[in-house]
Amino acid sequence: MSIDPWKVLELEPTSDLQKIEAAYQHKLAQLDSESEQVSEEQTTALNQAYQAALQTLKQPFKPAETSLSHPLFTEFNEDLTALLSNDLRRNQLTAWQLLVDHPAGQEHALRDDLSALIFDQILHYQKTCEDDKQLISSEILIYLTEQLEWTTREDLRARYGDNFYYRMTQQRLPEPEAIAEPIGDTGNLANIFIGLTIVCAIGLLMISV
Repeated sequence: MSIDPWKVLELEPTSDLQKIEAAYQHKLAQLDSESEQVSEEQTTALNQAYQAALQTLKQPFKPAETSLSHPLFTEFNEDLTALLSNDLRRNQLTAWQLLVDHPAGQEHALRDDLSALIFDQILHYQKTCEDDKQLISSEILIYLTEQLEWTTREDLRARYGDNFYYRMTQQRLPEPEAIAEPIGDTGNLANIFIGLTIVCAIGLLMISV
C-alpha cells in the first residue's frame, strides 16, 4: 500500500528541499525515545516517505493548487507564454522587467511558484530552441537570477540537476574535487640518488687512474 509522504513527514507538500530535509531530520530525532522495535519500523516508513518526497523534485514542475486557482497566477502564466512566443520581445530586458513587476509578484504566496515557473518555462524553451541566435541571452538570465533569487533555490537544483541549474543561473559548474596523487617514498628516492652519486664518483676515479 502506498503511503502519503507528506503525512508521514508532517509537512505540507513542497518543492523546497531544505524543508523536506528539516522535516526528515526532525522526525528521525523524535524516534530516539522509542523502543528499538518501534524505532526500526518507523525509521523504515520514514525513509520511504523521505525518498518519495525527494522523488517529487525530479518530476515536471507543477505549481501548488492554490497558485493554479489564483487568477493573477493564471494571468502571469499567460503573459509569460506570450513573451516567450514573441520573437521581437523575447530578448528585450525591459519586457522581462515588466513581467517581474507583474502584480502577481506582489502576492507573497505566489512568489516561489512564479519564480519556479519562469525557470521551468525558460529552460524548456532553451532546450527546444533550434536557433542559437534566438536563445534567451545571458544578460536576461543574470537579471532573472538576481531578481528571482534562483541561486537560493536548492529545489530547482535538485529538480533539474547541476548542469542545467548552473547554466540557467549563469554560474560556473563546480570543478570536481581533485584527488591528490600519492607522494612517493622520499627515502627510496634519496637512496637511489646517493647510489647514483657513488657510482659516478667511482667511475671518475677509475678514469683518472
